[in-house]
Amino acid sequence: MNMTGIIFSELYSDKLSSFTYDRNMAAIPFGGRYRMVDFVLSNMVNSGIANVGVLATQHYQSLMEHLNNAQQYDLNRKNGGLQILPPFATQNAGANHRGKMDDLRNALDYLETISTTPYVLLADAYVVCNIDYRPALENHIASGADITMFGTLETEDSETSFNSVMRADNTRRVTSYALDCAAKAGEYASMGHMIISRELLTNAVRDYTSRGIYDLLRDFIQHEFNRGRLSINLYQVDDVVLRIRDVNEYFSSSLSIIDSEVGTPLFRGDRPIFTRVTDEVPAYYGMECEVSGSVIADGCMIEGRVENCVLSRSVKIGKGAVVKNCVIMQGSVVGEGASLENVVVDKWVNITGGAQLKGLASNPVVIRKGVTV
Repeated sequence: MNMTGIIFSELYSDKLSSFTYDRNMAAIPFGGRYRMVDFVLSNMVNSGIANVGVLATQHYQSLMEHLNNAQQYDLNRKNGGLQILPPFATQNAGANHRGKMDDLRNALDYLETISTTPYVLLADAYVVCNIDYRPALENHIASGADITMFGTLETEDSETSFNSVMRADNTRRVTSYALDCAAKAGEYASMGHMIISRELLTNAVRDYTSRGIYDLLRDFIQHEFNRGRLSINLYQVDDVVLRIRDVNEYFSSSLSIIDSEVGTPLFRGDRPIFTRVTDEVPAYYGMECEVSGSVIADGCMIEGRVENCVLSRSVKIGKGAVVKNCVIMQGSVVGEGASLENVVVDKWVNITGGAQLKGLASNPVVIRKGVTV
């Protein structure tokens, strides 16, 4: 495929600080056995993209461990494949990180010497979806536009802001481009995905960063669009799209995959989501356990009651424990007789026997990694 993938891995880390104080945002566990980066990366692999660069700015040790040698994504190749592009990896790098243009400046060597495809797909890792990028590239080329932005049509006024909101005419040519605002019914909310020619992108990065300009959306795309020097094509995505920009969205999105209308389109057989493989025994269900409406990963030991939950690998639920509307990450233990409702538990947490934790569906309790409660 004549397109290189570039993944931005650090957006919204400040709003997800409960999970990102020691890990990259793209490395946050999701769906029981995956990390958030797995979705956009798998989409690229399933679409035939053979060269992918992951831009990481901080706390990227766990991300590197998860991606490992990229064998699980079939990107462990002598030429191209998967590369993690840490901050300031080039001799031209400055002293501070200031925006996406800054990230891309540090990827110029990669774009100009390693992966020289005509087009580049820029994608944010905070979006969980399962889509094919090949029709999008064909649509972009046919449109003749400078950039193609991926967006979802909003059928009613939104209550939350999006990083980009667009209006388009009947030909899907964007006529209005706004930033950091709520979308009204009939407008398109950006997915943080765009296709752009490699030449246009590299020239823009060199030009803008040399003049101390680092905001990709505001300083380049919106600035040039408003002056009539940049055309934007809209590619509408009708599949399931989950945006994870804060803890509440993480919680609601995690539990939403239990619904077959969400989970089935995300985890479809013809476009699998790849992840790091670990050898785990099958989940164990005790004689007195009760499990309903939940996603249970390998290696779990369930002896209590689990209702409407997502449990990652090797989670243990003790006898008499009641866990309802919870997301519990790898290796955590819920002791006997404990009660949890609307709680997000990070990895390797120990919930002592008899403990009671209850949050709200709109504001869950979050337990940080490795603590004992």
